[in-house]
Amino acid sequence: ISEKISNFKINYLPLILLLVSVSWCPVFIKWHFLLKNCEIDIPLTKSILVFLSGTAFEITPGQIGALMKSQILKTIYNIPRTKTAPIVLVEKVYDLIGAILASIIGIIILGVYPHLIVIAILVLAVIFFFMYYRPASELFFKRISKLKFFSKYIENISESYKTVQKSTNVKVATVCILLAVTYWFIISAAAYYILIGFDINILDYLKVLAIYVTSILLGAISFIPAGIGITEGTLAGLLTLEGIGVSAALILSVMIRILTLWYSVGVGFI
Repeated sequence: ISEKISNFKINYLPLILLLVSVSWCPVFIKWHFLLKNCEIDIPLTKSILVFLSGTAFEITPGQIGALMKSQILKTIYNIPRTKTAPIVLVEKVYDLIGAILASIIGIIILGVYPHLIVIAILVLAVIFFFMYYRPASELFFKRISKLKFFSKYIENISESYKTVQKSTNVKVATVCILLAVTYWFIISAAAYYILIGFDINILDYLKVLAIYVTSILLGAISFIPAGIGITEGTLAGLLTLEGIGVSAALILSVMIRILTLWYSVGVGFI
């Protein structure tokens, strides 16, 4: 392991960290756009800090710790959580949609795992059903409002649903989904250059995109904090299927997670 790590070309590190940092831009624009869309006006610098604070909690199961952003806005600006918590949830849904679309694009272009496209389309259909069919949305909010953790964030179901409606109209959804897809393309480029840094160039960028996004999705639905173990295992497994040795694949998966996840978490805490 130490031998393989020592082979990493350190001159690629600035580029990788730059790509990871740049990947936050479309996600932040999405966050600030959703706030503005719901008539929540806070200074840009404060919005950036609140957004970055949320990245510190990406290590929570299913990233539900992102609701801390709602609490921060309540504490600093006394903005009701019923207005901001649904925005955080919708934001994560757009991230999920973006991830699925990015993986579909990669799969179609590469012509591999075609059955996954059908599964992805079905998942998207379910997501859009709950987003745009009011009885289903109301049922969802009623269910999660009964959970102790979520109850304080979604005190008023009707107000929360109004926020969701504002955040999911066709124009807003189109902008947010495009921004989410952009994020996944940029962060996958960082993962690609991590492979290049280890002098592994047998995979093209789109294949790395499909592998990286698929592993993140599987880690997220496992509901294990940050998908730890599941994401790394999936990354390593998919890389070995593409002809990379097991030891190299394990190191790559750990390095990808350190530089894409834990770097973001560290910045968020700071």
